[in-house]
Amino acid sequence: MRRTWIVAMGVLFAAILAARVSPQNRVAHAQDVRPAGVQPAGSLAQNSRPLHIEDANSSIVKATVSGPEFHALTLFVGVEDPLDPAAKRLRQEYRLDDVVSGETSEFRKMLKLRHWVHSRWHIDNDQNFNGDVFAILEKAKAGAGFNCTHAMKVQHAVMTAMGFVVRDLGVQCNTEEFPDGYHHGVNEVWSNEFSKWVLLDGEYDFHFERDGRVLSALEVHEAVRSDRGRGIVKVQGPDRNVVPMNGLGFPFTSAIGYWWTSYHVRQDTFTEPSGNESRLVIFDNEAFRQTTWYRKRGDHVLRKHWAYDAKAFIPTRDRHQIEWTPGVPDLRVRQTAPAELEVRIANVTPNLKITSVRTDGGDWQTLNDGHLTWKLRDGHNFLEVRTRNVLDVDGPTVMAAVTLQRMEN
Repeated sequence: MRRTWIVAMGVLFAAILAARVSPQNRVAHAQDVRPAGVQPAGSLAQNSRPLHIEDANSSIVKATVSGPEFHALTLFVGVEDPLDPAAKRLRQEYRLDDVVSGETSEFRKMLKLRHWVHSRWHIDNDQNFNGDVFAILEKAKAGAGFNCTHAMKVQHAVMTAMGFVVRDLGVQCNTEEFPDGYHHGVNEVWSNEFSKWVLLDGEYDFHFERDGRVLSALEVHEAVRSDRGRGIVKVQGPDRNVVPMNGLGFPFTSAIGYWWTSYHVRQDTFTEPSGNESRLVIFDNEAFRQTTWYRKRGDHVLRKHWAYDAKAFIPTRDRHQIEWTPGVPDLRVRQTAPAELEVRIANVTPNLKITSVRTDGGDWQTLNDGHLTWKLRDGHNFLEVRTRNVLDVDGPTVMAAVTLQRMEN
């Protein structure tokens, strides 16, 4: 049976996003004090915010939650299945596990997989072959070259086969400045390590960073529209070497190549290639509203992007609809007794296998039904939650910290 995204507890998206604070709620603003065994990965500890507890009484004196915030999947369509026969075949036939063997960093694994795609063929921007992923790779063995469309397709499949959530994008520079600038196809992959979408160009084996922070396509787009991407560097290969912006493929291989950025609404193009959904999600910002996207097609003539007349753009002013968060737990908490909390845990995890919890740095336990009774002790209490998909890829950890202080009789 084909797997689809799973919402733990069967909670509807609208309910997940509903307001959580009743007039009776208490919200405590305080930094948590973690025991040695409680160490959220990556940047999670830097994102501490108040935790809303329904019906909380005065015994709850501090309550915070840290880790990435949950954003529901509302616009994009479909989800890849890494256990699909095509995904299993790709992983086994091309020995993708060997590509990432020995790597403990998830992002380094992604970079090595991207480099593997890049190294399959030489670049041939005139190639118009329209075969599937396996046909592309077979022709590459025979010496054929390919372009961004093929790299986007193959990298999408490779990331899927290894259990990562991936999507396709179409980007372009400003044709008023670069009339010969062509449309370019790239991917974004959800990074559990960084708790964000990261842009990966499989054709040219690069991504963008600013101040050491790996960027999403939307971040690059906004920076370019704001100040031409000042401070952004182009980083190439698994070793993240900084390379010139105006190198091979300029301008569409530079940050200014993201003057326009759109997202294919379908996310399952590898395991469901017969789908006919062709709409494009686009951020409805001032750039979209006040300027017009022109593209060159096969006749080399600049025309308005086809999606205008086809009414195929899906504009959204809510960036969270673009930046939905695969695998991120959403905690809804209610106090049910003086030292007891009811925790309901929801998530949107493609191909969910389990949701795990642990308290106070103890052992991880599998949560079967999305409900947890959290017994508190006087002082500091910690609850960590994470998801795992069917290929044992762990999502980001979200941690709640609650300080209980009961009055003495």
